[in-house]
Amino acid sequence: MAFLTSAVADYLHNPSGLWEILILGLFKFIVNYGWRIVFFTVCLKILLLPLDLFQRFKMRKNQIITERLKPQLEKLQQQYAGDKQMLARKQMELNKKEGFSYFSSCLPMIVTLVLFFYLFAGLRNISQFMNLKQYLELYDTYTATVAENLDEKFEISDYGEISWNEITELYRDVLMTAPKEDDYKTEGEWDSDKGGEAAYKAAYDAWNESDDGKNARDLLRTRDEMENTYIKPVAQKAVENKYGEIKESFLWVSNIWSPDVPWSRAILSHDSFLSNISNFKTYSKVKSKLKIKEDEVFNSVTYADMISESTYNNVMGALLAKSSPHNRVNGYLILPILSVALSFLSQFITTRLQKKSGQVAEGSMGGSMKMMMIIMPLMMGIFALSYTAMFTLYIVVNSAATILINVITTLAMNGKNKSKEKKLTTGVQKYGRPDPKDL
Repeated sequence: MAFLTSAVADYLHNPSGLWEILILGLFKFIVNYGWRIVFFTVCLKILLLPLDLFQRFKMRKNQIITERLKPQLEKLQQQYAGDKQMLARKQMELNKKEGFSYFSSCLPMIVTLVLFFYLFAGLRNISQFMNLKQYLELYDTYTATVAENLDEKFEISDYGEISWNEITELYRDVLMTAPKEDDYKTEGEWDSDKGGEAAYKAAYDAWNESDDGKNARDLLRTRDEMENTYIKPVAQKAVENKYGEIKESFLWVSNIWSPDVPWSRAILSHDSFLSNISNFKTYSKVKSKLKIKEDEVFNSVTYADMISESTYNNVMGALLAKSSPHNRVNGYLILPILSVALSFLSQFITTRLQKKSGQVAEGSMGGSMKMMMIIMPLMMGIFALSYTAMFTLYIVVNSAATILINVITTLAMNGKNKSKEKKLTTGVQKYGRPDPKDL
């Protein structure tokens, strides 16, 4: 039972990246991480709102230019009907001359995409860190409970009331009677004058068949039975209770650090756990990323033991059981479906607006936009199924906020345009038709 009794979770410090500082530090006043990521996403969207408004302004300006140039564009289409390359070049020359901007209206989209992948890396690191931190807190609970029960006396046949520590002491006393390798070595090497390795093996085999050897094996077996029957179940129950206190769920999602899918359970198997802490799988990575100082409690040897399969299964035993109320399906695909649907709707609205503004012409650009309407939702779906519910929640909230902003700004611009049209109509009646460039 090689567990540490010191609190190893206290050794962990939050990662030092920008998103880690914001989500794990600045917004820690929101206890639930699901609502925390919702709040964070809304704040980020508000911060980037000027970029969205800038994009809409440029798209509206392009639309006005396109409407003004419509007669000239139609003339070009008739003039170069048989030469599409020349038509595209002449259209671009005309648009450029009149101040039509292709890049400026796309710049916010490029910035948003870069930010998306940067944030993806940050949220992935946060999820992996929190998976590790949660496990180490459960590990601490397990080891502390084990330590509390090592002196607890239990009724054991042939021994009466006895504790785990007392049986261990008896076992050590019996082992003292066993032959020692050092008695057959000189300066660490087998000594032929003393019989060497062969003599040691013969002496050990003889001791193993003696009453002391049999007694040692019986004590070891009794100690293991005591551990498995009395001590381990109590510690695992304490872990189960602790998990109920520290688990991070969100609405229907049982574990926000895992995907919202019905084929994955809230409690990770050892292989899934290692996969979900890949950035912290080795002590060297933990030490460098979290700035941990190595000592006798937390070092490469002890860390490897902490996250080993045998230790993990011991600590998580009760939680991993199918009967555990915590080990249910992690989700119902609600967030992945929403991420795909909202992403498609957002792309559809953006494409319609760009088409209306004249940015999407017939041909390759129009085909590219149609492809994006398929590729982007598929990409969001892959992210949602492959990574944590926390990241998928960000995608859903961000897409919903984008759609809301587009709808509000469109209604506002339409209202403004109607006001202008009414004003211009009055101007035509009173003063004649104004110059289109004043629109």
